[in-house]
Amino acid sequence: MNLEQFFDKHGTARVEDVARAAGTNLAYLRQCKYGTRRMSADLAVKMEAASGREMTAPELRPDLPWSK
Repeated sequence: MNLEQFFDKHGTARVEDVARAAGTNLAYLRQCKYGTRRMSADLAVKMEAASGREMTAPELRPDLPWSK
């Protein structure tokens, strides 16, 4: 699931909880969602863990060469 799908599926409170657990905030994730910012690979990995693997790092940053 990518970030846009995660926002669509979950309410703001859940997205904010995941953001906080990953060490970022809701405003930053909204910027990533709308394409004005690009999250780092490190944050993508943290978001994967914070979401319980509901989102994966390769889905969040498909432009990076992730090992399989």
